[in-house]
Amino acid sequence: MGRRTSLLLALGACLWPVATSAQPSPESIRVAVVRQDSQVDLQIHGRFTIRTLHTGDAVHEGRRLAPTAVRALPNGLALGREVLPYPSVRIETASDAAISHNGKRLRGTLEIVRQEDGTLLVVNHVDLEDYLRGVLSKEAPDYWPQEALKAIAIAARTYALYQRFTKEAAEYDVTGDVMSQDYGGRSAEKSATTRAVKLTAGLIIMHRNTLFPAFYHSTCGGVTEHARVMGKYDLAPLHGGVVCSFCSSSPFYSWRRRLSKADVAWALRNSPHGSVGPVREMRVTQRTPSGRIQRLVIVGSQRSVWLTGYDFRALFGFDRIRSPLVSILAVDDGFILDGHGWGHGVGMCQWGAGELARRGVSAAEILAYYYPGSELVHVKSLAGQAITVIGGS
Repeated sequence: MGRRTSLLLALGACLWPVATSAQPSPESIRVAVVRQDSQVDLQIHGRFTIRTLHTGDAVHEGRRLAPTAVRALPNGLALGREVLPYPSVRIETASDAAISHNGKRLRGTLEIVRQEDGTLLVVNHVDLEDYLRGVLSKEAPDYWPQEALKAIAIAARTYALYQRFTKEAAEYDVTGDVMSQDYGGRSAEKSATTRAVKLTAGLIIMHRNTLFPAFYHSTCGGVTEHARVMGKYDLAPLHGGVVCSFCSSSPFYSWRRRLSKADVAWALRNSPHGSVGPVREMRVTQRTPSGRIQRLVIVGSQRSVWLTGYDFRALFGFDRIRSPLVSILAVDDGFILDGHGWGHGVGMCQWGAGELARRGVSAAEILAYYYPGSELVHVKSLAGQAITVIGGS
């Protein structure tokens, strides 16, 4: 079992403590929509107020903001031609207004922070349920069966809530890309996925009063993986080994890639791993119980490099090496990779969930299948209880 933290939800009459304007409550989520850009484009449709982040003082108000570039300056932030002598600001809008960031409409408020390296961090503070509306439409096709969408919505809510409670000391809870959960904001919302979020409002999965990250992925390729590949997670619902033949119709169930030795040498040379010289060999030295790459060695004329399955995928790109469930065949000038699935393989297989739903399996049954030993609970039932949050890496 990893590090555990006792969490008391001291709720009183409502589920979460009342938050100040500068600090989000646990019913909201902090999404890093930009982490290191030199400029962001901002537009506001409706009434808005810009406040300093630390004091809350209003420094700019208006009924709308035309498309404007925001840049970091040594003495503050540039809002178009206007200089705001503050390192960070919060943008609040009226209830009927919307913020467009780089062309994407967002709900909630936006914080823009000048970082020490001169880049911008942009964090969207948004209600958890509104966040899920912008996530589910990106994480699952809206034409999938409603029970599959509901299962994914519950998993996504559980994952987000877990991140919220384990990232209190950080500047944000999740990123807005696939490294956390893909987030499209208000612009991405669709009626079918929004309906699934509303039908499951407040529902999460837990294991014996323990909150855990409900990881999920596109296609498992036949069997799910133990969550130890993601960190120090040792809990029954995340042990993996769930046999899944239901994702065989996924376009990502089987795939093939060819890497030349020159491709491998170039990728290493342009990565933190460094050059190994001309590549001579690449082979798997250790696999996980599910058959995925755990350790791999690349042998060069100068030295050898050992990589984890995650490192191997990161080296060539997660879209190119879709899964660590892959075999490697050496050929004269390189390597042929025969792979199965897309993603890390931990938790729920989305394509499998889609097929199970088509067969009449309910969302609750889908979740019980992919997260064995978990139970469906409503966050309101946790009022006043001390719950445990399993620790990660």
